[in-house]
Amino acid sequence: MKDVIVVTGASGLVGFPLINKLLEDYKVIGLDLKKQTINSPNYIHLRKKIKKVSDFLIIFEKYKVSRIVHSGGVSGPMLYNDQPHEIIENNVFLTMYLIEAMRQYKKIKRLIFCSSISAYGDITVSNTNENLKFSPTNVYGSTKASCDLILGTYNRNYKLDIISLRFSTIYGYGRLTSCYINDIIMSGAKNKQLILPFKSDLQWPYIYVDDVVNSIYTCLFFKNSHEYSYNVSGPDFPSYKQIVSLIGSQYVNLNVIFSSTNKINERKNFSAKKIKNEINWEPKFTIQRGLRDYFKKIDNK
Repeated sequence: MKDVIVVTGASGLVGFPLINKLLEDYKVIGLDLKKQTINSPNYIHLRKKIKKVSDFLIIFEKYKVSRIVHSGGVSGPMLYNDQPHEIIENNVFLTMYLIEAMRQYKKIKRLIFCSSISAYGDITVSNTNENLKFSPTNVYGSTKASCDLILGTYNRNYKLDIISLRFSTIYGYGRLTSCYINDIIMSGAKNKQLILPFKSDLQWPYIYVDDVVNSIYTCLFFKNSHEYSYNVSGPDFPSYKQIVSLIGSQYVNLNVIFSSTNKINERKNFSAKKIKNEINWEPKFTIQRGLRDYFKKIDNK
């Protein structure tokens, strides 16, 4: 019998393309309060608000679930600055219900958790590994760190097969929350001037959504022994000068002004060597290739 896979955040930037990839070989149960229009006999979409552990247990039992990808919750640190309780409820409580249901159900082969570089906070030393201490600087990062710690405890204490993938900033077509790449593209598309709060030489760790999907898929079915956590980032560490130049080749009227000082904290790139060495996965999309694919999807929408 083929695996039945639950994907939370089914309508999101990561969940939607991941489900389409999984449906090539597996049955998928998508959870998201937003509507989804995937047309496949192997897909079931549940618009259900999860309020307790038993809500997940009912789904697991009914559909004989065997694997989980947890990409649901509120994404993006710019959201809910004035309503921190909502991001805590949506991220931490949902994860708590999910992992306890997994413990009680006892038939889940593996859970993949989509964590974030935001759990680390401001990374000030280059090439830091997964042992870097969590020191989040916003509520979003705090929820990711909290979930990561909770899942790690369940992984050790109850021997549950869990992998936490700590992604750098994800960009790609379908992202609804703000990030500077999206902001630059939108300013070009709308012929509006954009003032960025940092210097042009500021570098930032990005990863294209297709690489994110492929890393999740690989880890979900990896058969050998593995660690609990892996950093996942793109193959390069671009400056915003490079990013603006690449986007400017698509939008000739792009008008971006950089600040003379960095008004956001510089973030060093972290090491993603472990996932390559242990899982044999590495990213394929440089910033140039990722943006080229992004533009193609915009043109085809």
